[in-house]
Amino acid sequence: MSEFSADFQRILDEELGNYSARALAELAAAIQKQGLVFSEELLQSLRSEVIAASARHVASMGIAFAEYGRIRDMKGTNRSKAPPIEEIEAYVKKVGIDKFPYVPGYGFKSRPVGLGRTINRIAWGIARARLRDNSQVRPRPWFAKTFYSSLNRFIDAVTTRYAAQTGQHIAASIRL
Repeated sequence: MSEFSADFQRILDEELGNYSARALAELAAAIQKQGLVFSEELLQSLRSEVIAASARHVASMGIAFAEYGRIRDMKGTNRSKAPPIEEIEAYVKKVGIDKFPYVPGYGFKSRPVGLGRTINRIAWGIARARLRDNSQVRPRPWFAKTFYSSLNRFIDAVTTRYAAQTGQHIAASIRL
């Protein structure tokens, strides 16, 4: 492999690593801006993986996060029936009942007797509200626009460094 090729691999690896870190920071900021940090599960699930450039100058990067994060980003998801109560109850347990000031059927000041009953009422209230509110998931765009708009900055950074490196190699070969 020539020195020229090694320089291009190094540039690609460096820029892809920089872009990966920048993209994760931008996505985390977009998640917070859209208010998707109630349990912070989505924010904590953001991961990236960078695979270094090969001999053919092919590098790859992957970004992973919890699947429900992409659903929150999509438009036009309709519900025709209530979400599973068991899943909502698990969510309420995970978040904690102190995050829900209102218990359906009891109001703001009183709570039903027993933790299980409180969790069940909150879960049913969430499920009924989902159905009542036009059975639409309100999209909160955080991924698509943020990620795909950042690709141009990555492409510009790589091509700028490639052009500079090519100029150096051409200048070095002319001096001979």
